[in-house]
Amino acid sequence: MMHHTSSPWSRRKWLTSLAALGLGSGFSARAATPANAWHSSYAPFDAPNFAGYLRTDRLPVQGQLPAALRGTLYRNGPARFGREKSRLTHWFDGDGMLQALRINDGQVSHQGRILNTPKTAQEGAAGRFLYGNFGSAPANSLTATAPDTINLANINLLPMEQGRKLYALWEAGSALEVSPDTLQSHGFKVWSPETAGAPFSAHPRVAPDGSVWNFGSLVGSGKLLIYQITSNGQLKRQTVISVPNADMVHDFAITERHLVFLLQPLKFEHTAEPLPNLLAGMRWDSQAPMIACVVAMADWRTTMIELPNSGLFHLGNAFERGDRIHLSYVHHHDILSTMKSFDVSPEASQPVQLASVWTDAELHPASRRAVVHPAPLAQVEFPRFDLRRTGRPQQITIMLQRSQALAALPVMGFDSLVVLNGERTERHTYGEGWLVEEHLYVPHPNRTEEKAGWVLGTAYHWPSEKTTLSVFNAAQISAGPVAQVQLPYGLPLGLHGQFVPS
Repeated sequence: MMHHTSSPWSRRKWLTSLAALGLGSGFSARAATPANAWHSSYAPFDAPNFAGYLRTDRLPVQGQLPAALRGTLYRNGPARFGREKSRLTHWFDGDGMLQALRINDGQVSHQGRILNTPKTAQEGAAGRFLYGNFGSAPANSLTATAPDTINLANINLLPMEQGRKLYALWEAGSALEVSPDTLQSHGFKVWSPETAGAPFSAHPRVAPDGSVWNFGSLVGSGKLLIYQITSNGQLKRQTVISVPNADMVHDFAITERHLVFLLQPLKFEHTAEPLPNLLAGMRWDSQAPMIACVVAMADWRTTMIELPNSGLFHLGNAFERGDRIHLSYVHHHDILSTMKSFDVSPEASQPVQLASVWTDAELHPASRRAVVHPAPLAQVEFPRFDLRRTGRPQQITIMLQRSQALAALPVMGFDSLVVLNGERTERHTYGEGWLVEEHLYVPHPNRTEEKAGWVLGTAYHWPSEKTTLSVFNAAQISAGPVAQVQLPYGLPLGLHGQFVPS
């Protein structure tokens, strides 16, 4: 049965919110110091003569790629921050670039393409950035007429139908359909007439049966739009719920019977004058609780539970045991300061502010209670796990960690891989000169136990200005990678990725 939303809310509210914001393959190597290590990975993509496309058909492999590891690691992230007449200053605001690292028969190739959206087309013709977005404020910004006018498609990816479909995801607009083979963009996906142009979050969750759950939110609405999509890409149900703390909802989790949203007290304050970007209107309430909103999949019934004050980007997995819901997340002490420090200006010189702690929580919906257990694991982010275990207990959790050595430098990012394997914690530190991107779990195609799989991820080496793909045995992280593949160039430091087996 389809649950319809009323068009007055879905259209007028979004446009009012946007108006209130005023949102109207050759590389030249150069020495990279710690102060500009982050920026050196973006410089080639800001060059006016960059064609927007990279390709290397055969990359050298050091070590031994597992014979059973076959498929494509797709990654997405902000890439272009400069145009001829203007520059963006916040990491979240760069034009999206899709990477594809294809592994087959012990060989690896790479493709990379700047994604084509209405925004990139309009700004390319103008030769400058035209719109403010999350944290950047270009001069003489225009007012956006709809969310997809400024859709960057630069955060994550959603493969569907056994990899035959691929969508690049943003935060406040539609999913962008792209070709899994050519990485060409094919326009925004419309799941239903009622949700055309509606927000579609960058962190959908795929249940073990292949069904996709997702949500959409937009600043100032006080609402979450919830989607249930079948494994073959058909919208099955949709609804809208009213929630507190809805101004920045980036991620959520699912169990076998519930959706779980952790709603942080980060709120947008509307002003009489248009603001240059979203971040300028955000305010953090350090005294207010975080709210867990538990939504029953069967009938959309909601239960609100208070948790200690917390900022939040990402959750790990969640599962039910009896009448309790167990979940994990990365707690941020001051998430607003963290977001403000994601400065990608070439002259940026201050270290990123990162006060994060891996945290376990136990929710008791019947009594509306929560028990929270911080773990002794700090300066972490980007949790991943075996997606076959979504909504069910799992053994392995993968994260990135920022060492004290890196934290002392004016460089954003992480340099270590941390894997929780039951009661055991394993770590691999890439070492001096490395900035590590999100690593993810890839299951063995013929075995169900988690320890049989692999951990894959990319890292940027700033002294050589090259990106490397590393492959680890999931149960032996501390032993180091079993294989590494170095690209002949550096890739922009991205956000999230997905692996599609072949």
